[in-house]
Amino acid sequence: MNARKLIALGLAILAGALLILNHGDVARLLGPEAPSPAIRVDDRATLFSEAQRRHIGQYHAALRDAHDIDYRVLALGAGGDIDWTAHRYFEHTGVGELSANGRGLLLVIDTGLDRVRLEVSTSLEGVYTDAFVAYIQNRQMVPFFQADRVADGILATTELIVTRAQDAEAGKAFAPPMPARSMGGGAATAARIGTADDPAEEYKRQTHEIDAAGSAPLEVVEAYHQAMATRDARPDLPFYSADTRRMLQNWVVTPAQMDNIVRTYRMCGAGMVRIRTDLAVVRYDVGQRQCAPYFLRREDGEWKLDFGAASSAIRFNHQNQWRFQMPVTHEYRFAFEDWRIDGSGFPHAAD
Repeated sequence: MNARKLIALGLAILAGALLILNHGDVARLLGPEAPSPAIRVDDRATLFSEAQRRHIGQYHAALRDAHDIDYRVLALGAGGDIDWTAHRYFEHTGVGELSANGRGLLLVIDTGLDRVRLEVSTSLEGVYTDAFVAYIQNRQMVPFFQADRVADGILATTELIVTRAQDAEAGKAFAPPMPARSMGGGAATAARIGTADDPAEEYKRQTHEIDAAGSAPLEVVEAYHQAMATRDARPDLPFYSADTRRMLQNWVVTPAQMDNIVRTYRMCGAGMVRIRTDLAVVRYDVGQRQCAPYFLRREDGEWKLDFGAASSAIRFNHQNQWRFQMPVTHEYRFAFEDWRIDGSGFPHAAD
């Protein structure tokens, strides 16, 4: 046997060995049978409670029904090659098969590696580009994971995935407010689970000066939008009410969320103000379902944003459309007396 044939034979043996190894790794990862496509949250690392798994699964089912996207989550704790694992799991479990057009997304979280990866099907690459994937991984997922709030991070990320799907259907390209370093299609990034920096140190680096003293409600809202545009996540900004400041101390506000607030409200146009004594509401056209109203109260003679009251009174559906928590009993309801609120809490123009 000549040298060329020996090399060819050696390569064939090597390829066969790798195939066997790969098959063994897939079997070890997935078990004797692939999970059912109905399992949208495959939690091998036990990161989520049963209620969290159910909630995420319901949200992802709504994403499929509304936008034909089969989105699943795999949580691992074993370590290994996350890129290879994501690719093999994607193929072996048929991510995208629940979509009529093979539109599949797979989010892999590996606590052993402390890394996260979003795998995107070919049919969605034009929607969820390399830039978008890098952006949400670094600007949305990582801040939640740092705070050890993985389930919240996944739900918040899904909200941005929905927004991007809506924009793509409207013919809009993804253009982040600030450049996002491209990491390649479906690239992995460090999750940094439970490793948040000291918030006090982070806020010290945010030195944007804001003076909202004497501002009218619309001006306060504009000052808030300006703070979001500069990614100022300090919980003690001067236009926040006392309750809002306390609430935001325990909230995760990501760069991607702040960018999304600015982008969304710029599309909704000028708000309209309703005032009654020491309460005010800045609301938008009833057809602008993406732009929830702002609640404000007067404290120490100044108008302050009351996000605590808003978080109790307002909910969002899987399309990121706002509605009222029913029944509508909050003290800001005076500002919506000329609207009709349906049984699900969605506002409509009066008949």
